[in-house]
Amino acid sequence: MRRNRLFDLCVFALVVVLNGCSSGGGGASVKDVPDEGVVGDSGLELSEVAKEVEEVFEIHGDVSLDEGVVDLEDAFEAEDVVGVEDGAIEVYSDETSGDLIPDIPYDGPIPPDALPFEFTREDRGEPLSKEEVEEATRSILKFFKEIDFFKYLLRTSHGVDASTGKPDFLNFWNDVVAVKEGDRVTFVQSGVDHNMWIPSSKLLSSAIGFYLLTGDFYAGKVAEQYCKGLVATMKGMVYDENDKNPYLMARNVMTFDHEFVMDYARWRDDGRKKAVRYSSQFYPYVEWNAQRFKYPNNPYWGEVWVTNMRSKDDVCHIVRTTTFLPYVVENAKDEFVRNACSEALEYMRGFNKDIVDSGYNIRTKDPDGNAYIIPDQDLGSYVWYVALDERNECPARFASDMIAYGERKTNFCGTGTGSIYDQVAVITHYYNYAIIWNFHMAALGNALVHAQLGDAYPLLEGLAIRADAYVHPSSDEPGAKDKNWEADVAEFLLQSASLGLPLTSEEARLIQKVWIKTVEAFRAFERWDLWSEDVPDGNYPANGGFRPGRPDGGVDIESVALIFEYCASPFRNPTGAKFIDCDIVKDPSRW
Repeated sequence: MRRNRLFDLCVFALVVVLNGCSSGGGGASVKDVPDEGVVGDSGLELSEVAKEVEEVFEIHGDVSLDEGVVDLEDAFEAEDVVGVEDGAIEVYSDETSGDLIPDIPYDGPIPPDALPFEFTREDRGEPLSKEEVEEATRSILKFFKEIDFFKYLLRTSHGVDASTGKPDFLNFWNDVVAVKEGDRVTFVQSGVDHNMWIPSSKLLSSAIGFYLLTGDFYAGKVAEQYCKGLVATMKGMVYDENDKNPYLMARNVMTFDHEFVMDYARWRDDGRKKAVRYSSQFYPYVEWNAQRFKYPNNPYWGEVWVTNMRSKDDVCHIVRTTTFLPYVVENAKDEFVRNACSEALEYMRGFNKDIVDSGYNIRTKDPDGNAYIIPDQDLGSYVWYVALDERNECPARFASDMIAYGERKTNFCGTGTGSIYDQVAVITHYYNYAIIWNFHMAALGNALVHAQLGDAYPLLEGLAIRADAYVHPSSDEPGAKDKNWEADVAEFLLQSASLGLPLTSEEARLIQKVWIKTVEAFRAFERWDLWSEDVPDGNYPANGGFRPGRPDGGVDIESVALIFEYCASPFRNPTGAKFIDCDIVKDPSRW
């Protein structure tokens, strides 16, 4: 079935106008907006009607609209969903919905140890030569060797140190200033830090990848500490010992000030002095998208300051990273890594089960520890706009199904693309691209983990659709005007390649170009070691102070190590074009 795009946009605009904005300055105030589109060969074609909708649809902050690619053929037609040619892949009709779903047999291990079906794309662009790939590989890896990347992460991340006697963890905080005084560096919280699990998620999957490839202690330690950091977002939101909701997630948890040394026994470091100061942020606030308050009797850390209302902007990254937790649990050679990440996987199952069982809502807690569904806005809901089209935000719901139950409980998502609402989302906020494509990748990755191949195959085809549309955007693609578009697309392609997307030669060249540009810029940064005598005393903020800022045409520091996730992924497609030599990556002696 092919719907009329103008009709759906008019319905969408009408619903918005009739409902108006009633959220008191927070989120979109309209429910039941359609998520429907039609498929085509190019990128998003944004009609003038969609642009008019933007004028009446006011969105604030963390609105995660399920963007898809329009002008494709209807996603429920089997031959379009799965790329079936002459019956190459069998399909069956779902007894409840009537959807045509690929029927792909599988009798291997769960989680699979390789991409469990064949998937190819027509190549495009000039292939990289073996020499070009090797030269780029060594150039990129030289950066990681020079700065000892994962040891650097251990030194500059913070949470709670085990020497305090309390549960230890690390996170990658954004709103922090490093204060150097002689031989001690203190990490001082300087802001609300709502979104630290966007970078933390990427670094966790990168550390898992490098650890599984090489057994490196420092990468393993990052994996352990960040797995504990993920759990801390839930343990820290436990009100007291009688709290019956242990799996709800905070935006962040701030514990107590402390100082310690990074010794050899625990960190394999040289005894440098490090301190953490949260107390600068020990005060309450109430905003439309978060509140901060004190829990005086948390059973893990005592008195803690909690920021509530975990939203989809970080969760999309977290559930994508969850794809790789079963592999580190199964294959970690060190008990300390295996135990920490096993607990993280348990907590992610609990967190996502609560989402599913709460009607696909991310619940939160109030200052008295009571759990509730966030009212009057969509930042924690996967069903806010679903009534007019069940496919709206389907990948988000499906990802939670997979993590919590290992089977689909929501509707069939098809390719995960094709939504009018998608168009409005990316016109309104550029960051909605990342929210949308990360939920798409999370749905695919966790479907692969559980060998739900009838869902996974069309979702992978949907990533190929996105890749084509983003690499060759139409003139109306709003994101293509952003200065970071090319680099963000390169990152999306790399992450998609970790989940089975076979790269074209053109895409491989783009990733290689962006990564080389990034490491060349990072190599010029001078403060990788704040404890060095060459660095004077002073205050150094995160962005550009003790971490390099994002270079023009490059990716952020938290993204640069995603090459390790890619090389370690069991789902890396052997038919894709190479941009890096993973045989060299997994053997640091060849760097």
